[in-house]
Amino acid sequence: MYNVGLYMPNSTLTPMAPLLLLILFAVLWSSPVLAASKYEDSLKELAEGIAAEAIKLKKERLAVLDFVDQKGVVTPIGQFLAEELATQLLVVGNLKVVDHKLLAATMKKHQLTQVEATQAKAARKVAKALRADLFVTGSFLEIPEGVQVTAKLVGPYTVQFVGASRAILPKAGPLAALLKQQATAPKEVTVVPKPPAPVIPVSKLHENELYRVILTSISRQPDHIAVELLFENRSGRDLRIACQLQDTYLQDGQGLQWKQDVTQSRETLCTRGIEVPAAKKQRITMSYPVKEKAPGTTVSLHVHETAPRPDAVFTFTGLELEPPVEAPPAAAPEPAPAEPQPVPAPDAATPNS
Repeated sequence: MYNVGLYMPNSTLTPMAPLLLLILFAVLWSSPVLAASKYEDSLKELAEGIAAEAIKLKKERLAVLDFVDQKGVVTPIGQFLAEELATQLLVVGNLKVVDHKLLAATMKKHQLTQVEATQAKAARKVAKALRADLFVTGSFLEIPEGVQVTAKLVGPYTVQFVGASRAILPKAGPLAALLKQQATAPKEVTVVPKPPAPVIPVSKLHENELYRVILTSISRQPDHIAVELLFENRSGRDLRIACQLQDTYLQDGQGLQWKQDVTQSRETLCTRGIEVPAAKKQRITMSYPVKEKAPGTTVSLHVHETAPRPDAVFTFTGLELEPPVEAPPAAAPEPAPAEPQPVPAPDAATPNS
């Protein structure tokens, strides 16, 4: 009994071992084969959907652009999917596909980056150069079931979607390798540049239906800022032009303001105003005292008009302060010319030689 009991298990397992190995080998071998087959079927489904839409529209020449990820960025995966679809389109239908290198070169030539409404003119030029009936754009999204791919047909002259197809590709073969490579690639650190300082527009002219005024100069003096304006009457009649004294001021980029001094501005534009005859010009100067803090190099002039347009407001911006003009140093006084010395008269007692 002992020998028989020992032998029976061995005799039972021996014929089963090859069968188990065969089953295990079949499972391991069939998994990638099935995945590859499903990948081809899904890709074919995607291509057939696009081909059916194109044929329905009676279009046969397609230009397939690189696909983008969910952020709208072209990646190696997007380029691979576009090439795969372009190849499959040639297989499933009576379609023609533009060579990808030729497409890329033509897009670069006409500065076309995306097929969208803002680049409609460039899209039309590219389509005409390639004789393409439709553009094919696409996007992809990695999901647990695989990679969801959406392809869309875009009319090159309307730049509108005219058809679409979607399929989920399993993560198999080269696609799986690209996904793994993307997952292990070091992430780039994006440095966000600081926004440039806002550019202040330069405005030295204001005109309306009654008059035109030009800021001809603005200069910094030791104790004040001098602003010179030239008014031109365009109304066809005599005009009185005036402004509010305390509401017509200079302002720098920090918001600091400089206003006119009433004691020094009794006969200026912002007190009595000026009279400008029809079709004539008149130049005036306004003075802004600088006491404790001087303005920066760039200021704006805000004018609150009282006549001839009550409560009209306009502004001169981006004004560069001209440095004060220094008077040339006084020349040293020239020395007075020396007075001539008197010549002594000859002595009468001295005989002539």
